[in-house]
Parts: sequence; C-alpha cells; structure tokens
Amino acid sequence: MDLNHLGNWWVWLWVSVICSVAATFVVRVWWIPVRKQKFLRSQGIHGPKYKLLFGNTQELQQIKIRASASMDLMQMPHDIAARVVPHIHVWAKHYGKIFVYWLGTTARIVVHDPEMVKQILSNKFGHYQKPEPTLPLKRLGGVYGLASTDGEMWARHRRLLNPAFHLESLKLMVPVVAASSAVMLEKWENAVGNGDGVKEIEVSQEFRCVASDIIARTAFGTNFEKGKHVFQMLAELAVLAGKSFGTIDFPGSRFLPTPSNLRSRKLDKDIQKSLEEMILNRKRSAEMGKSDSYGTDLLGIMMDGYKDELKGNKNTNFVSSSLEHMVDESRTFFTAGNETTATLLTWTLILLGMHTDWQDRARQEVLHLFNKQIPNADALPHLKIVNMILYEVLRLYPAVPAMSRKTYKEMQLENITIPAGVELMLPIIALHHDVELWGKDVHEFNPNRFSQGISKASTHPAAFTGFGFGPRTCIGQNFALIEAKVMLTMILQRFSFVVSPAYVHAPALIFTLLPLHGAQIIFQHLQ
Repeated sequence: MDLNHLGNWWVWLWVSVICSVAATFVVRVWWIPVRKQKFLRSQGIHGPKYKLLFGNTQELQQIKIRASASMDLMQMPHDIAARVVPHIHVWAKHYGKIFVYWLGTTARIVVHDPEMVKQILSNKFGHYQKPEPTLPLKRLGGVYGLASTDGEMWARHRRLLNPAFHLESLKLMVPVVAASSAVMLEKWENAVGNGDGVKEIEVSQEFRCVASDIIARTAFGTNFEKGKHVFQMLAELAVLAGKSFGTIDFPGSRFLPTPSNLRSRKLDKDIQKSLEEMILNRKRSAEMGKSDSYGTDLLGIMMDGYKDELKGNKNTNFVSSSLEHMVDESRTFFTAGNETTATLLTWTLILLGMHTDWQDRARQEVLHLFNKQIPNADALPHLKIVNMILYEVLRLYPAVPAMSRKTYKEMQLENITIPAGVELMLPIIALHHDVELWGKDVHEFNPNRFSQGISKASTHPAAFTGFGFGPRTCIGQNFALIEAKVMLTMILQRFSFVVSPAYVHAPALIFTLLPLHGAQIIFQHLQ
C-alpha cells in the first residue's frame, strides 16, 4: 500500500469533514435565519435585524437593564408592561404590534393581536406546539408533565388528571387550605399583638411557604412533610430557572461546572429520587392493604389513572415510562400549584393595601357571608367582589406575563404565512394593558370591569388570558382561585392592612411575576 496515498486520503477526509461542519454551521446560523427574515419582511413583518449567531440577545439584555434602572412607576404604579417586557414595548413602538426578533438563531414573532392569539391557543390539531423546554424548565416540570407535552400524550394526561381537579374534588380540599392558612395567620396575630399593635410582614415568602404546605398536603396527603421538602427543592430550582430567561443555551453549556449548573443537577437528582420513592411506597402500601385505590389526594388520583400499569408490574419491573410520567406530573403540581397561587395572593395584598376602599368592600362581603367563621366550599362562589378583585389582579399582574408556541410546519395565521420552526410569542401582559381592549382606565385598578364576568370585561374574549385560553386552559384554575379566596377571606376577617413605606414597587419576572424587593405589608387587628 502506498503510504503517501493513505496519508493524502486521511487529509482529504479531514478536509471534507471540516468543510461539511462549516457548511452546516453557515446554513444554520446565517442562510436559514436570513432567508426567514427576508420572507417575513416580504409580508410586512419587520423587527430588529438578525445578527450572526446571537440574534438580538445582546440588544434585548441592554433594553432590560435600561428599563429596570430608569422606570418610575409611582405616578402610575400599575402601568408595568414597559418594565416587565421592555423589549416588546420598545420594539412594538418601532415595528408595530406584530414583529419579529431573534433569540439566537430562532425567530420569535410577537403576536399582540387578540384574534390571532385566540386562533393560536384554540387550535385543536397541535399545529402550534409548545417549544422545546430549556434544561432548567425540564428540571422543573419534566419532559412528560402536562405543561410540557403535546398531542395524544397531552390529551391522555389531561384525561387522567381531570378527576383530581373536578369541582367536587376541590371542595374537599377547602378544609386543608383553611387549616394551613390558620397556622400562618396565628403567627401573624402573635406578631401584631393586641390592641393598637401593628406589624410589618413581608408576605410574598409567607405565601410561598403556606402554598407549599397546602399543595404538599393536597398532593401527598399524610406524607406531606416529605412532599414539602421536595417542593422546597423545586422552589430553589425555580429561582435558578428564572435566571436563565432570555439567555441562549449554547450546546454543551449545561456540562460546565458552574455553581448554578452543579446545584441544579444535584437538586434535580434529589427531587427525582424522592418522588420515585413516594410513588413506589404508595404502590406498595396499596398492594399490602389489597386496596383498589391509591388514595384521594392528587398523587392517589393520578396513580389511579395508571392503575393498569401499576397492577401489572412488580417493583423491579415497573414500567419506567409510567413512573417518569408520574414524577414529572408531581413536579408540575408544584410549579403550577405553588407559584401561581403565591404570586396571585402577593399582588392581591399589595393592591388592596394600595386601594383600601376595595379592601373595605371585600371585607364587608366576607363578613356578611361568613362573619368570623371559617369559609366553606358551598359559599365561596357567592364572593362576587372578591372574585372581581382576583380577576383584576390577574389582569394587571399576570403570574406568567407571556406564553409561546412554535410551528412545526408552515402555517397560515390570518394573512401571514409562518415558516416551520418559528416561535410565536404571545405577550399576555401587553394584551392585559392594551387601551384599545380595556378602555382609558386600563392602567387603573378597577375590579368593576369584571362585574359581568370575564367575557364582557373587554372588547375581545381573548383579551384576558390569566389562566390561558382554549383547550390548554390551566387545569388548576379552579384550585388556585379556591385557595386564594379561602386565604384572602381569612385575612380580611382578621386584619386591616396597608402597603408599608418600605415597599418598593418593582415588578420583575423571577420565574413568575413578583415584586423584586419583596412585599412589605403593615397589618393591624380589626377593631
């Protein structure tokens, strides 16, 4: 064999590989994005110019920094869209309500049009899918959780979980919510003291703790202490996930030994192990008791949906996919059940502490219905003013300020042809603060706008998406509202409150929309 010829062959092989990789790189980071940008511009969809590899990420971060440094909200405190999604606010002024920007090489079309939003979220054929979650979000909600799946898998999971969130099932959870709330409020009463005593309390962390306790009890029943520890780990993971928003996840970056990566990896493993143990222990207990039911809590109801798989397998041969699905759904219980309710209650107390006239009206309604008694499930639907207040809080301060979908094939949306692989960003908070949809008082706290329900509060049915819209409306909507009503009722029965002078109004996206510097509220016993 000619060694020189063999050497030349290897050289040409390496040259071919390098050229192939380089060509693929050029196509993905330059040719495809530039081609998409040109195609969208031909349809009147403009936006900041695509920049090689990074897109508009650097400009986006600069806009966010400028907004957080300069925004003064005290003159009109609820006009927060420009602070929470400043890049959308700034670019919409230049390019209109429908525009495109680039997160890395991914095109994101901002759809600030309620009719288009309705079409996207109402589509029953899965043409607009949820984007592939980032690694931090996978660790929070898993790959197989209801919030992460699409198509048949999503439909099956929804059917399995529906019984747990049926209104009659939720009514049974009201005493659990009241009991956990009572423990928190007893601590507050001791802190406030008797007579004219007043006390400043930072309520956002208080609500996170009590919401964790409630979801742990309702999800895991008698084993709630271990469940609560899992949720504490998930809460830390949520903070780490929030720090990744708006950044590019470069290939291989997850393997770098950064403190954040190392901590996230450990939390993920510990959560996985704990949830697997809880599910398998529940399975063994049911088998030992020869019971056909795995319990009446959320975990038990979910396991009942997997009864056929559970009964047909021994622990050692347990179907790994079914176990993984249940673990991921348990992760989702926390992410949706804990964060959403705690966020809603935090902003509700801030707004009622600012607008004490509405606080007084809500208290009158509560005392009329319940006096000093613990709220009961049958009377909660009669809390009309409280209901209006909660909806108005969700409008002004939605826990999730934006949603996204992705096209897996070319789609027609109104008169726009959207290529495959494009993300659609639905700026919920911008829709909630749109003067054309809500009127001139759009930035004012006015619960009266919901006096005739959600459908008549604005000029378009998709203008309000506090819990989503269409088939994928949040399955835990009723649970979150019941939980919020019970806790708010019990607070109004005991205290009057105002926002502390120490409170700094700075809404920020920290996984969910939260007050950046905490929620300091001054409480006083009712006279």
